[in-house]
This record gives sequence, structure tokens and C-alpha cells, in this order.
Amino acid sequence: MTDVTTRTVGTIDDVNENQLNTLVEQAEQGSIFHRHEWLAAHEAAIDHDPYHVVVTKGNNPVAFLPNFVRDVPVPTAVAERALDALAIRMVSPPKPGYGGPVFVGNERETIDRLFSPSRDGHDARFLLHRIQGFDSELVRYSKQLYAMGYEPRMQQSLHFLSLQDDWETIRENMDAERRKALRKATDQDHEVTVAPLADDLDRTYEMYVANMHRIDGEILPRKFFQELADRIGDRVQVFRASVDGRDVGRYVHVLDDESGVLHHWLTAIADESDFQYYPSELLHGRAIPWGIERGYDRYSFGISSPHFDDSIFRFKDKFGATAEPLFRWEKGLLPGMWHAYDAGRAWYLRKDLDGDLAEG
Repeated sequence: MTDVTTRTVGTIDDVNENQLNTLVEQAEQGSIFHRHEWLAAHEAAIDHDPYHVVVTKGNNPVAFLPNFVRDVPVPTAVAERALDALAIRMVSPPKPGYGGPVFVGNERETIDRLFSPSRDGHDARFLLHRIQGFDSELVRYSKQLYAMGYEPRMQQSLHFLSLQDDWETIRENMDAERRKALRKATDQDHEVTVAPLADDLDRTYEMYVANMHRIDGEILPRKFFQELADRIGDRVQVFRASVDGRDVGRYVHVLDDESGVLHHWLTAIADESDFQYYPSELLHGRAIPWGIERGYDRYSFGISSPHFDDSIFRFKDKFGATAEPLFRWEKGLLPGMWHAYDAGRAWYLRKDLDGDLAEG
């Protein structure tokens, strides 16, 4: 295949936008998180160096793997400083952690070329390369990845709800406790509205930040919100719940037309006392039928820690959603340091099963 080339690009701007988006739309594995606009917003707002791999045949991209260089997640400040001093990083998908390989044409001809971050000659600062995505289509690459030295991981999961039935049927199939909560939610003087991210972005971001402080979560920069609103605003919608005229919570949803999934992405429930008004039930209870009306195949409740005793995991279960693994493979690129890190990570997770050190 003399006309096939592989290159690693340091910015998505080095890839033609129309050609990449056409590849994403045609590929079975394509999602909004592979699109040029999403990756450009990520690059502009988040301090991760791009490391995208593009396989081109002739003048057209036929395979693509989005990657960013980021800090290695560790549980202590001491370990963080040590890795920082050594300039050790990892290569992983864009936020929110989705973005496995996409292909058109002959996969056999291109698959080995696509995983260049793990090939001989990779950057010596990389501790590991992570491939991750939510689409079960990625199962088809498991044997190839294993042969290339990648190991499967099941440290996170997603809950998906099929939208093939009508809302009444879906609600009747929920756990009795969830149906009761939905009734209480809608018995109030309530309203749920839907608007693009750009509409009242400042208040949405303020509530999101307050929510992240409340749960001690990672806070994405406001610029990422603004970049998404500017570049792909109609594909990011905010559901807002109010009770007695008071704003009690917002959910940020991503419209993934490429994969047929309506993703609940970010939560913005600023005040814990507002849970008495059932904002989660109000918001999911509006978003699910909204997704049905617009022809989405599935509703995603987002990433969870797959632990039977985790309250969020159980909460999503009771909506009748099915827990599925977040498809993840990892390959250590610095053997000695990688084995030490992997062993330490396993020890830490055993110590605290409610934690998830390998957060995406």
C-alpha cells in the first residue's frame, strides 16, 4: 500500500475539517467526540497536548485515533510531583473519555498503523497509552490489541437506556422506587426547559462549578464550555429544572447524532438541599422522552464506578438502564515504571473500592 501514510499531528487544525467529519459520519464507530469541532474545542481550552494519529490513503483520511497527552492520575501529591519532575505523561482520549479508533475501508490494512503511540520510537516520556470508548463496536479490535500488548480494563462503566419503546413503557419498566420519585417530582409546581449551551452559559457554568465543589470533582475550564457553544452549540443542550419558579438543577446533554446516543454529560445541581425537589428525576424524566421524540436509539446516564454498593451506580440501575463496560485497553510503554505504577494503582483501589484512580 504505497499510497497509505500514517502521521501523528500536534493539532487537529492539521487535519482537514470536512474530510475528518466525513470519515466520522461514515465510520460505524464514529461519534461527536471524534468530530473536528469537539477536538478543536478541547485543544483550545484544556492544557493537554494533542497527539492524534491519522492514516491517509491518497489524499483522504481512512482511519483516525484522537489522543491527548495528559498527566498520569496518582493518589498522592508526592507521587504527582515525582512524575512531574520526570516529565512523565500518558496518552489518552479527549474529554469526557470517549474516542476509540474510527475506520472506513479495509481495517486489516490500517489497524496496525493506527496505534502508533505504542510502537517503537514513541516519545520516551509516555508511561502508557490508553484506548477507550463507549461503543460496543470496539470489541472487534480486542484480539488485535491484545496481540499488540494492550490489556483490557473494566474500571468504569456506563448505563444505557434503550429508547426503542415509548416513554410510558420505559417508565413502567423502572424500579418502583424510581417511579414513585418521578411521581413526586412531577406533582410539584415545576417546569423543565431545554436550550442551547450558549443560552445562559454563565449561570450554567456557575452551577456546574458549585456541583463539582460539592462532590470534590474535577472542574473543566469555562473556556471549554464557551468553545463548544461557539463551535458546535446546537449539539450541546442544557435541561433546566425549576420548582415554584426557582432553579433547582441543570443537566448538560450532548447530542451524539453519529452514534444515535443522547448523552447526559454534566450535572449542575449547586445546592444539596435542592435534592428535596427531585431535580434528577425532573431532568432525566424530561430528557428521556425528548430523546425518544428526536429519534435517538439510546440514552446514556454517563460514566459510573462499577461497584454494586455505589449509590450512583444503583441510582442509574433503577431507571431500568443496563450497565455496560467502558471499553478500555492500556499498554505500558516504560516497562519498569509501568509495572510499579500498575501495582500501586491496584493496591490503592483495593484499599478504597469506592475510588477510581484510573479516572478517564
